Amino acid sequence: MLCKPILLLLLNCALAFAQMQKSDELKLPGQLSETEAQAMLRERNAKPHVETALRLAVTRLTSALKNTQEHHYQAAAQDVDVYTALVLYADAYTRQLPANQNKDRNHCFKKLEQIIFKQTRTMETVQRELPYEYRDAALVKFSDVRKVRVRALDALLGGGKIINSSNE
Repeated sequence: MLCKPILLLLLNCALAFAQMQKSDELKLPGQLSETEAQAMLRERNAKPHVETALRLAVTRLTSALKNTQEHHYQAAAQDVDVYTALVLYADAYTRQLPANQNKDRNHCFKKLEQIIFKQTRTMETVQRELPYEYRDAALVKFSDVRKVRVRALDALLGGGKIINSSNE
């Protein structure tokens, strides 16, 4: 007879713990459009979620390049902000994956590094084409993205133990 109340109590505790963990989850970048946010929320598994974030990031960087060529610098600066926010989100999401999803985590780090590497020239072109009033902010943002690439390489190849804060 005591089994049912104890079982219900344990079930309630487990449910409360699961809800607390849900509140600790990462928030999507606030600058996303509604369709971008929908695309991100549609993906529940780690690999497609990170790949969607990176695909949206590449789209934003391409848009920033187009905007700089058309002399729409304010829009380009906003696209650079969203690009950086998406890359940082993908990195943080990958780092918070549990240890039992190591294969997915390594795949996400590999994708993250590859996408950033492929977009390096585009980042440099956008940075060069922006006027001085926007260039400094873009330089800081792109520096953060480059650091994410190095940390992803470190996590993938060195297990996160090669680079520490003193030699970053």
